[in-house]
This record gives sequence, structure tokens and C-alpha cells, in this order.
Amino acid sequence: MSGIFGFANLDGRPVSRDDLQPMAEQMAGWGPDGLHTITAGSAALGHALLIVTHESRFEKMPFRDEEEKITFTAAARLDNRDELCDYFSIPHPERPVTSDGRLAYLAYKKWGRDACKKLYGDWSFAAWHELDRKLILARDHLGNTGLYYYFKPPLLVFASSIQAVLAQLDVPRALDELHLAQNLGYDLMGKDYSRTFWRGVRLLPAAHAVVLQNSDKHIDNFWRMDNVSPTFFKSDEAYLEGFLDHFRRAVRVRLNSIRPVGSTLSAGLDSSAVTALAAEALQKKGDRIFAFTSVPVYPAEEYFPGKIANEWPLAHELAEKYKNVEHVAIPGDDITPIEAIKASLRIFHMPQHAAANMFWILSMLENAKRRNIGILLTGQLGNGGISWSGGSDRIFYLLTQNHLLETLRALSNWRKQRNFSWFRAIKSQILRPLFLPFLSQYRQYFSPGKTLNYSYPQRDFIKRLGLMENSRFNVQSKPMDPLTERHATMIRNGTYVGPFWNTLASHFNMAILDPTADIRLLEFCIGLPHDQMMLQGGQRMLIRKAMEGILPDEICWNTSRGQQSADIFKRLIAHKKEAEEALEQLETASSILKYLNIKDMRHIWASFQAAPSAHPADTSAFLRAMNTGYFLMTASFCSDQALSDDQLRASPKK
Repeated sequence: MSGIFGFANLDGRPVSRDDLQPMAEQMAGWGPDGLHTITAGSAALGHALLIVTHESRFEKMPFRDEEEKITFTAAARLDNRDELCDYFSIPHPERPVTSDGRLAYLAYKKWGRDACKKLYGDWSFAAWHELDRKLILARDHLGNTGLYYYFKPPLLVFASSIQAVLAQLDVPRALDELHLAQNLGYDLMGKDYSRTFWRGVRLLPAAHAVVLQNSDKHIDNFWRMDNVSPTFFKSDEAYLEGFLDHFRRAVRVRLNSIRPVGSTLSAGLDSSAVTALAAEALQKKGDRIFAFTSVPVYPAEEYFPGKIANEWPLAHELAEKYKNVEHVAIPGDDITPIEAIKASLRIFHMPQHAAANMFWILSMLENAKRRNIGILLTGQLGNGGISWSGGSDRIFYLLTQNHLLETLRALSNWRKQRNFSWFRAIKSQILRPLFLPFLSQYRQYFSPGKTLNYSYPQRDFIKRLGLMENSRFNVQSKPMDPLTERHATMIRNGTYVGPFWNTLASHFNMAILDPTADIRLLEFCIGLPHDQMMLQGGQRMLIRKAMEGILPDEICWNTSRGQQSADIFKRLIAHKKEAEEALEQLETASSILKYLNIKDMRHIWASFQAAPSAHPADTSAFLRAMNTGYFLMTASFCSDQALSDDQLRASPKK
């Protein structure tokens, strides 16, 4: 997608375009089709254009409203273009040349901040009110966008890219140690989602707008999951029909591309459903879709009993069903796990949670770019929305609420679906969530070090911040009520996954869109009665029954989960010299040692080499720690130990 950027002096000091140049240089990669700026008194706003949709060819941002004295810039791809065009009485001949950014401004001019509630799609915008010296920033409900800002009155800086914010000369590059500690641990539920690795630089959460004026900052959460109205129909068939109508629309509006369309395709329900509906819609126009599936290079089935280590065969069933699906295998053998970590830091400039998946993600996007993909579809937000399971501890939660008959009925259905004995069902759904918190506390008390292997933080560092004493750093293995779990799944993913895909999309010159994050589709699913997701005692039953005949039965009724990066351990061992050299680099950086426990990383690495396999959590933790270590070495606040770009790109010695 396109990107936006700018800054303002809220004390009225005038700015020049030259002041914006360092930010513009960082945003150049976001705008292969044009980069434009406007100065308006004490503010300068910019727009980096990527043309993907048909209407984006006519995008002209930033926009200056001389009458209102408002300067507006937006990166927008709107789902409800037709409704907005109708509302603003835009003549039909003019609609193909009316850009989404223009529609976003018309909505803002009409409704102000309430426009956020009326714009559907993937968007972010900034509105500078020159007379009031006020800036408003806003980000869509749960789409694939990101918006960062730094506010220390009178200076205000914002951009789609965090590196562009840091490029503004008056923004300090100070490490936020608390955020670093929390990302080295598992403290996700109580975490401030707006924090970043740089002190004072904030990420605007999904479904939020912020008003910045003088020294005041007001944040508005304009959409909340728990405010969604219930959805009621007279029959199960009506629910299925309504769901499929919403789902088809969500996919269809994201196929507006002047270039070929692609999708990420696993063996799972969400990505398969998105790909199938896209194939249906594109087939009517005689177009094809490229579906990309990650495949292992090394056999890994024996390490993941009950899971799908190679998702290609099941995913290929879908490609066989739709002849306009060109199925592309992504072995990811063109980049090693350590090389992928280094490459991701050149793109994101900060560590990522999914370090173990980065090799196939980057390989897939490079392949998609070579095929000139304009829009790549995902099903990332499906677990919390269209295929919600009802919650990990739903049955136990029913029991705690004294719904005894409903608990018994749900437990019986759950048992029958899996052909489990009553003892096994009770052990899994009642005893496990009942005793797990006590077991977790026991382990924490007698083996406190065991809780610090999520990304191998240095113990003294965690103690210095007081995170050990108040237990906020440790994994809290306790049951979660379904609403809280669903909220955490969606909002956490919407907050972090949006900027993740948005940044990758800009780097590879495409738009990465998620139909399962469509807000009207999500509201429909959230408002459904709970039993619609668990018809006949099953899980994810709404999407399963709705997609009957659209998906192959092998996918539609599959209950085994796929294992991403199933052969990551063997890939690491195959390039063990590279990992050894990486560990040596970390060990020689004194600024790293106070944050990362290299000794424990060495220990786990030794265990990797001595064993035929490793637990996936250990491999992921090792790579996350490696990712963080390289970040600390390359970020400017560690300039004394910083690696040069050439060193970061260097391949290991053979």
C-alpha cells in the first residue's frame, strides 16, 4: 500500500520542505509511483504512492483544502467505495477516477473524527488543521496498516514507517527497555500495545484516532468488539447464507487490482476459504490466482504427530478443484533462517515475533514480486472471527458460570466429535484448566529460570526492571473466558499483524490484504449466537458448513492443524556454521550481554546439535533471541557495537 508521513511544530514555528527531506528519503521505497509533499504553515505532510487498484492511478495526496485550511494525507483502500460515492452524489462517469484518498477526505470533511466509523477497508490518515494548530491521526479498524508517531510538544512526527519517524532529526533514538523486556518475555495481556522499541515513539493501535494539540493528547477508541450488536436470524440456513454473502463481498472488494492477484494458501480453513472464493470470483472474469504454499525441504512428520508437517498435498486439493489456481510451492531454500533474520531487520528495523517463519515469508514474497503480484490475500485474522472455535477453555468456563446442563451437553458433544472416552474428555476440558495455574505457579517457584527461555533474556536485566518480583514477566497459564480470549486474539493480531504485513507489502511493492479482517464480516460473526460456531458439537462449524461444496471435503472437515516451518530445526542444523558465527558475534558485543543470556543460548544450541530433533518452542525461542541480538547490534543506540550494512548482508563463510 501507499504510505503517509509528516511533522508539525505545534508552537507555530514555520517549516520548509527541506525539513521533511530526511523522512521523505526513508519513505521513498513506499512510493515507487510518486512521492509528494505539502507545507502548510507550521506543518509538512507527505504521501508515498503505490498504484495497485484501478482508482489509485488518480490518487493526488496530500490534499489542501484552502477554504477549510485543512491539509490531508491518506493511504487508503476502501471497501465501501460505492456507498460513499452514492452518499456524496458523485456522478457515475467520475467514480472510476475518484480515488479512495479523495473519498476519505470527503468523509472527514463531513463527519470529522466520526468518519473513522464510516470508512471500511485498509486505511490511515492525517489531518492538519492549520488555524487550530491541531493534527488528527487515525488508523482503520483491523486492517493491514500501521501508523507510528512521536509527540513531545511542540514537536509532532508521524509516518507509516517507524524508520521515517526516526529519520526526523529531533526524534531521539533511545531504547525503551521495558518494551524490550516484554518482547523477550510472554507478558502480552497486560502490555501497552502502543509502545515500540524506541522510547517515546508510539504505534497507533488499530481502531484508534489521536488528537494532538498544544501539549494535549486525546486518544479515541472508535470501535470495540464488545459493542457489536447481536445477529439474529430465523434458521441455521439463514445464518449460513448471511455469512457467505458477507464473506464473498469481503473477498470480492479486495480483488480490485491492475496486476495479478495471489494468495497465501495453507491446509487450513481460513486461507483455503479465501483462496476458493477469490478463485470463484476471478474465474468469472477469466482471470487466474497464484496460490503460494510453504513446503518443507526436510522430512518432519515424525516430530509432529497429529499435525500436518507438509501442507502441500491438502492445499493442492484446492488447486485441483479450481483450474484457474496456479499453485506455487515455496521451499524457502533460497534463504537460510539466519539470513532471513538479517534481511527482516533491513526491512522492519526491529525484531519480529515470527522469526522462525521469516525465511518462507520472505521467499514467498520475493516469488510473488517476480510474478508481478499486485494484491496478495491472506486469512490471518480468521481464528478470532470467521472460524472462531468458541475458546480454548469454553467448556470449563461454562462450568465456572454454573451452566451445568450446558457444560454436560458441550462436553458430550466434544467427546463424540473426537471419539474420546469420558475420562479423557474430563481430563482435557475440566481438569487441565482447573489445575494448570497451580502447576504453573509450582514450576515458577521451584524453577524460576525455566520461565525465562521464551527469548533468553538476561536475568539481571529482568530483575532490574522489577518484572521478576511482580510476576508480570512469566507465562500465566490460567483459563481465559471466551470473550477475553477472542478479544485478545483479534486486537493483538490487528495491532501487530497489520503493521507487519503493511511494511512487507511496501518493501515488495504490493498490497497484502486480509478478507477475514473485513469489519462488516467480523461484526456479523461476532454477533452470532455461540451455538452457530459449534453446530452438532463440532468446532468452527459455521465456516465448515458454509464452505461445503466450495472447499474440497478433505479440507472442509479436516481437524488436524498445520505446523508452520516444520523443518526449521533441520534447516538450522544444516547451516550450523552460520549459527555458530552469529552466536560469536553476539558474544563479542558487550551492549548485548546485558540484555540477552548468551550462555543459555549456547546451552540450547549445544543441545540442538546433540539431539536428532528439538521442541518447536525451543527453536523459535533461539531464533527470536538471535533476531533481538542482531537488532541491538544494528540499531543506532548501539552504535559502538553496530554492524555495518555490508556485515549484515554478508553470507557466512563456507
